[in-house]
Amino acid sequence: MRKPALSRASGIPAALAAFVERRRPRVDWVREQSRALGELVRLPAGIRDRALREHGTTAFYDRYRPLTAAP
Repeated sequence: MRKPALSRASGIPAALAAFVERRRPRVDWVREQSRALGELVRLPAGIRDRALREHGTTAFYDRYRPLTAAP
């Protein structure tokens, strides 16, 4: 079994820096997905409503499904 990251680090600052480095790609990905959805919901109502009817599940649930996978 692998030791927890804090046990492997030389100290708390190093452990936090490693955590930030490991999480950065995921945080950036979530931000990009959120921006894309934000653009969708800011469309004019007629366009937005049609897009959500046709692609709502994909736009929301499928877009974030990768977050449910174990890291």
